[in-house]
Formats: sequence, structure tokens, C-alpha cells
Amino acid sequence: MKEEGTTLQLINLPDIVLETILSNLTYDEIAKNRIVCKTFDDICKKLLNRGFNLMEKYHARCLRAVKSQLPRRESERRTHPLARHCDILTAIETRISMLSMTFTKYVDLNLCCFIPGKVIDEIFRVLRLIRISKTPPRIPEILQELRDISCMAMEHFDEKILPNLKHSIYTSVVANVSSYESLMISHHSSNSKGSPLPHNFGVDKLNQAFKKIYSRTKKNKKTVLCVKGQISKMKLRMNRQSFQMRLQNLKLQEHTKKIQDQDAQLAEMRKHLEEWEQKLGDLTAELSRVREEIQKSDSLENCKRKIADISVPCESSLLKTKDLQVKKRKLIVERKSSSDNQDIKFKKFMSELLADSSIGSYPSASH
Repeated sequence: MKEEGTTLQLINLPDIVLETILSNLTYDEIAKNRIVCKTFDDICKKLLNRGFNLMEKYHARCLRAVKSQLPRRESERRTHPLARHCDILTAIETRISMLSMTFTKYVDLNLCCFIPGKVIDEIFRVLRLIRISKTPPRIPEILQELRDISCMAMEHFDEKILPNLKHSIYTSVVANVSSYESLMISHHSSNSKGSPLPHNFGVDKLNQAFKKIYSRTKKNKKTVLCVKGQISKMKLRMNRQSFQMRLQNLKLQEHTKKIQDQDAQLAEMRKHLEEWEQKLGDLTAELSRVREEIQKSDSLENCKRKIADISVPCESSLLKTKDLQVKKRKLIVERKSSSDNQDIKFKKFMSELLADSSIGSYPSASH
């Protein structure tokens, strides 16, 4: 009872809310929830068809991204690190084309939806694994599950579902033909009873209506072809513009990288300039200090020279005066010549004294 109450509450919700709730499930679970009720069936059909279209677009984007990184030479592609990625994506592409050939025709006629949701989940899983991993597994290992479930899905569709769809298509066609025949029979019977004008008038109207419908279908086909051509042209333009945008993004990245390198070089040059300015300031301070020392030393040498110039004549005059005194004393001693022993002793004493005084006077003068 509780489950029935919850299902009733869910059914009473708007379709957009139910779509957002069911879109959080996997596609396999969405396919299994089709048996709940008619509203669930309609919403799940819509989600499964949308999931198949999204899967095709995501696969095309992944294949385009891988092929843009591969080299153009076939011999270089085999040795490229993304060669295995490309092989897996091409194998998935063939599998998707087989599935679309099986289901798309009947999906476009709104007779069924893309029933195998597990196939969509598996393809998304393989694509995400290829997008993330740099060295994916080999093709038989990674695509074994996808091949098995896709083959089972296509065989089940051909054996179990397609005969019922063909039977429904045949019955609908037969019903339309029988209704048209009954209409024509009624017109014919009315004509046989004596009313030729209404019958002829009705047939003429029908022929005119069919001619109008035929002409409109021709015009619609032409307009559809024109629109398809315009859409293809628009797609080509969009591809070219996206390619140009990629090139411009690459150029912008290169320019930003160059600007960053130049900023780094400028910062390094500023650092060197600051170092050289500091060194130059130190050198100027050292040079000024050396100049001051040289000036001080020059002033001291000048003072010493002056003092030496003053002291040299003083010393020479002192030496001269002392020599004169010594000479005078010698003359005095030599003049007193006598034969007395005392005088001889006195003379010897004076000569020794003078000799001692002369020897001791020279070092005092030098100082």
C-alpha cells in the first residue's frame, strides 16, 4: 500500500520533476522502470532516446579530440601513444552505427525507443575510461562486455520486438486502406442509387485534395532539403569557427607564456640592476674613504718633512758646536806641555775624558 501511495504521489508530480528525478538513475534502471505505468513509460522513452543522442555526440567529440592529436602519416600513427585510443573509438563507432541501423528507423517513426539502456551505460563507461587513462587495455578486453550486450540487444529486438512492430504497422496500414475503401464504397453506392453528381463531386474533391497534398509534400521535401543544406553549411561554418577559436586560444596561450617569460626576465634584470647599484654605492664610499686617507697621509708626510727639515740644521749646528769645544779643549791640553808627572797624568786623564765625551755625544745627537 505504501509503494502504491508513493507511486501515485510520483505520478501526480509534473513531467519535468519526474524527468529530473529519473535522470539521476542509470540508463539500465531507467529502461527497467518503464513497466511501472504509462507516464513512467513515456518519460523513460524520452530519457533513453536523449541518452542515445548524447552518447553519440560524446563519442564524436572524443574521437575528434583524439584524431586532432594524431599525426597525418599512417606509419607514424601506429607508433603514437594515442593509437590504441583511436582503434577503440573506431570500434565503438562501428558498434554505434549498427545499433542506430537497428533502432533509429523505428524510433523516428515513434513506434519504440532505444530499449537497451545498459548499452548506453557501457559505452559511456568505456569512453570515460579512454578519456582518463593514458594506456587503456587492449580492444578485446575493454570491448568484450559492450560487444556481448549490444549483440544480445540487437538479436532480441530482431526476434522478439520487430515482428510485433511490423504487425502493428501492417494493421494500421490495413485499417487506413479499409477506411478509404469503405469511403469509396459508400460514395459508389450513393452514386448507384441515383445521385451521380454528389459522387462525382466527391471524387473530384478527393482527387484535388490528393493533388494538393502531393504538391505540398513535394514543396515540403524541397524545403526540407534546402533546410538540410543550410544546416550542413552552418555546421561547416561552426566547425571552421571552432577551429579558428582553437587556433586563437593556442596563440593566446603562447602569448601569455611569452609575457610570463619576459616578466621573469625583467624581474631578474631589475634584481641585477639593484645589485650593481649597491655595489657601485659601496665602491664610491670606499673610494671616498681612500681619498680621505690619502689626503691625511699626504698631510702627515708634509709635516714630517717640515720637522725633518727643521731638525737637520739644528743637529748639524749642535754637532759643529760640540766639535769646536772638543777641538778647543784639545788645543788647551796640547798647549800645557810639561814634564811633570802630575801634568802628564792630568793630560792623559783629560784626553781620555775628551775621548769618552766625544764618543757619548754622537749617539745623543743622532737622537
